[in-house]
Amino acid sequence: MLPRTSCLASLAGVVVLAACASNAPTPAAPTATPDGVAPPAASSAGPPADAPPTAAQQRPLDLASFCPHDLRLYYGPNPSDGTGTNATITTGAVLPVPRNPDGTVVIWVVDQKGQGLASVNVTKHMKHVRINADCSRIDAN
Repeated sequence: MLPRTSCLASLAGVVVLAACASNAPTPAAPTATPDGVAPPAASSAGPPADAPPTAAQQRPLDLASFCPHDLRLYYGPNPSDGTGTNATITTGAVLPVPRNPDGTVVIWVVDQKGQGLASVNVTKHMKHVRINADCSRIDAN
């Protein structure tokens, strides 16, 4: 038989362990529907808003203007839809251009009313966009 102090020490160790064990997180029990089938896992329609950029979005794309005056730009499928981004480029400037998650983007030169004058479809492998000196042509490679 153990002396009484040994039993108390052993009992104290058990209490401490029990207290530590009670602080541990308990696993969540699976939830079941009334018919006994577990509900489907939640899914999201797209990446979260704070998701890191995709590799295709991180590819550098620069736009250079050789036009002798400032130009208004629009990045998006169609300037009249209003879902894209407006920008301005000055003479001789080079701008970084944002890409879509798949690495593509449509770049438009637009007039003061926002109507498209010229555009180029940029694919994920292209790196440079140039607007020529007479402001009438936009090319990508």
